[in-house]
Formats: sequence, structure tokens, C-alpha cells
Amino acid sequence: MNGLSRLMLSIALMTLVTGTFADSPLTSTDFYQAYLDVPVVADHVEAEMNEDIFNILHSDEYEVDVKVAIINAMGWTFEGQDNAAVYMYFYIDTSGLDVVAPDDMSGEELLCLAYMVSMDDYFSMSPISPGGSGVFGMSGVELAEAAAERTPDDFTVRLISALILSQKIMDHDWGKVFEVVDFVMKEALDHNMRDEAIDIILDYIGLYSGY
Repeated sequence: MNGLSRLMLSIALMTLVTGTFADSPLTSTDFYQAYLDVPVVADHVEAEMNEDIFNILHSDEYEVDVKVAIINAMGWTFEGQDNAAVYMYFYIDTSGLDVVAPDDMSGEELLCLAYMVSMDDYFSMSPISPGGSGVFGMSGVELAEAAAERTPDDFTVRLISALILSQKIMDHDWGKVFEVVDFVMKEALDHNMRDEAIDIILDYIGLYSGY
């Protein structure tokens, strides 16, 4: 291989790697756009976690699809962020618990935490505190699996959990990225998420159906 060929191959590999990081299930599914008519979603596009957002996510006033739309709207950064850690600061302050175990949280709460942990560092979806106690030591995938097990009949919980899992699967098997989401779509669950939001997710996930 001559010098020019090696250079072209290096550029191609760099493009592939960059595209993989920037184009992924968690970063390419901006389904919050289907909820921009909802003030609590529209008001928190690219926002950082604070007490007001925590109170919304912790409230019974809003359905789970609106809550995950808020987290989706808050977004992600290449540098990482700390929304999940701040959320848990308020959670501990409100609950009075020193250590929060998965059993202390509802399926909906586990999902919100799983989604924030995953969006905060979508490269690895690592725990808030690796090796930490309770939910602080759980990865985004582990939290998502716990949420889905706790609330197996909730479509939004299951779909977002599958989206998180598909992000991890992307590291080693692109074909299963589509399969894990499609599995949820084929279940007889009440679609408690707006059709437009589901379409945004499926439009991207469908790109992996041929792998």
C-alpha cells in the first residue's frame, strides 16, 4: 500500500469512527420535537438539571412520555454532563434516604435516571459513581433493565429502555440495534407516547434493519 492509499484509508477510518460517535440511538432521536407544544418540554431545550426540572420529573402531574421528552430535550454534549448526579442530589434530599436502591424507585423513576445517566455520557453510559452503592453504581443499561422489569407493561418505559440498550449493542452488533427496538414495537402494549415521537425514533432505528 503506497503513502496515498494509507492516507485515504486513515481518513476513511476517522470518518467512520467520528460518524459512529455522533450518529447513535441516543444522539440521533430528537423525539422531544413532537412535544414542543408542551411548555415544560419547550422551556427546557438544552437545559441543565435543576430543582424545577427535578420537581417536574418527580411529579404525578405529568405522564412518563412528557418526562422522557424533557430529558431528550435537555440533550447531550461531547464533553459529558452531570444531570443524573444533580437529579439524585435532589432525590436523596427529598426522600431522606442515605442510599437509594433500585427497589426504592418506581419503574418510571428508574427510567428517568437511566435515560439521564445514558445521555450524560453516551459513549459509555457509565454509573454516576462507578463502584458506588445502590443506583449510583449502576450503568445506564442496568438501570434501564431494572426499569423495564419493574414496569413491563408500560410502552414508553420499554421503548426508551430498548433505545438505551440499543446504544450499548451498537458497540458490537449493529443488526441487534434494530431488533431490540422492533421487539418492543411488536408487543401488545398501549402506545402511551405520541405517534410522531415514535416515528422519529423508528425512522432512525430503521436504518439498522439491514444489518
